Amino acid sequence: MQNRNRRYTTLILALLFMAGSVFAMPAPLIMPKAQAAHFCRLLINDGESIAPLSSHAHRLMAANDSLTSEQIFASYIFRQSNWITLRIFPHTETDGTVAWYSASDLLPASVSTEHQKYIHEVFPHLQAEIEAGHWTTVDAYIDKMIEYQCKFANNDQAVSTPSYLIYVVALFFAVLLISRIIFVNLHPKRTKQ
Repeated sequence: MQNRNRRYTTLILALLFMAGSVFAMPAPLIMPKAQAAHFCRLLINDGESIAPLSSHAHRLMAANDSLTSEQIFASYIFRQSNWITLRIFPHTETDGTVAWYSASDLLPASVSTEHQKYIHEVFPHLQAEIEAGHWTTVDAYIDKMIEYQCKFANNDQAVSTPSYLIYVVALFFAVLLISRIIFVNLHPKRTKQ
């Protein structure tokens, strides 16, 4: 009986400890809507296309009653430190081709020491400002990152539209055209006025 009570007490203490651990976890890092939307304007090379992070946010994350897709996506990026794998830093090689790098990539010697330092340090600084809630500074960091992309992505490299967006737009116009044709055929008097 005493062993049974001891096991029961141990189980209760373990459950209380685990529950306390869950409640002691830091709250999710949620950026305000404006900063999350601003952050998601950054371009990313996903291996297939170059598109804003917002296109990935809307494809991967569903908005809910209180948070936008961008807020959920940015929270995931900064809470899980997944920013180290985002290929958002362009570099134009000497032959004119543009390569995109993440903060964790081994950068070629053609990337200056100053730029290597920026690529490796900008996200930790940005994350610290987000955690501190310094939203004006966060916006300034994002503006500098967008400026960096514009400057080093080579002006003639266009941002490609993900193929699924092309299909959605084409489908929309096809449905619009077909509905117009059907309307004209069903109501010829209304269209002649």
